[in-house]
Amino acid sequence: MAAGGVRVPAAAAAVCQCLILPVWTMASKTKQKKQDNTRAGKKKQEITTKNGGTPKGVSDMEILSQERKSYLQKEYKVVTEHMNTYMGRMEYFLQENKFLEKEAKQNQEEGNAYLSYIKKHSQKCQDLIITLNDQNHADLSEVGMQKEKLISQYTEKEKDVRSDLMNMESKYSFLSMEVEDLKPFNDPSYRKEQIKKIKQLEKELLVTKIQHSDEMHKIKSRFLQAKDDCKMDFQQKIQVLTRRAEAAAIQSLIQHIKQVKAENWHLQQELLRLIQYSKILKETEVQLREQQEQLLRENQYIQDMAHAQHCSHQHQVHNAAGETYRSHSLFRCAH
Repeated sequence: MAAGGVRVPAAAAAVCQCLILPVWTMASKTKQKKQDNTRAGKKKQEITTKNGGTPKGVSDMEILSQERKSYLQKEYKVVTEHMNTYMGRMEYFLQENKFLEKEAKQNQEEGNAYLSYIKKHSQKCQDLIITLNDQNHADLSEVGMQKEKLISQYTEKEKDVRSDLMNMESKYSFLSMEVEDLKPFNDPSYRKEQIKKIKQLEKELLVTKIQHSDEMHKIKSRFLQAKDDCKMDFQQKIQVLTRRAEAAAIQSLIQHIKQVKAENWHLQQELLRLIQYSKILKETEVQLREQQEQLLRENQYIQDMAHAQHCSHQHQVHNAAGETYRSHSLFRCAH
């Protein structure tokens, strides 16, 4: 768990462990070797004290101090190289984090562009519905044209029937005129025959009028029925097309909204993971800097101790040389 109760990804934890453990291992080895060298120095000092403080013990102590100093310098160089390596890796991870943040921003911009595309697509579906309404109006206009065409056909047929009726009436009038002309011929048999023909023609005229009336009624009924059927059929087609268009638009919009929500959720999760990873890298950088400062302080302390011990040894050697010189001078005076 990182600071603030945030769960750290496994990969980031592994990276932090790889960065921190070598430094702690190196520091612990340095402290252990320092303790061993200190113990060895104490033993050498005890042996030197037991042997009477001879110059040979002092020179061994100086050699041991020089070896310790050389070893610590090498150890410090190794630790510095490791620290530079880890700082380089940390810089690489920071650059990668910046790249991931840039990519997350780009993904967010793509998500916004996709939302804009969804809005345009919805507007396109609305335009399609409007286009279907325009098509329905065009179909209604076509029905009106067909209606006018049927009316014109009915009018023409009515004119033809009226023309036939007028012909029949003219024929009847012509026959009546012939009857009037034939009146002078007062022949009962001829008159009966003519009356019979007239009655027959009147019957034919009556039948023709009845047939004309029936035909006109049938034509009008068929026209009205065809008009109603056509109107109902077009209304049903318009309703079906409108429902299909609305259902398709709604389904497409729902699918795109679900897809956008899923992509936004994945992008948010990835962004949270990258933010956590960036926090871990920053905490690791702070820890490494603190460890580097601690190692520098320990190294400075070791160098100061070595310098103090060297000065102390030189002072002891100088005192020993003075005592030897005084003892030789006293011996010569005695002789």
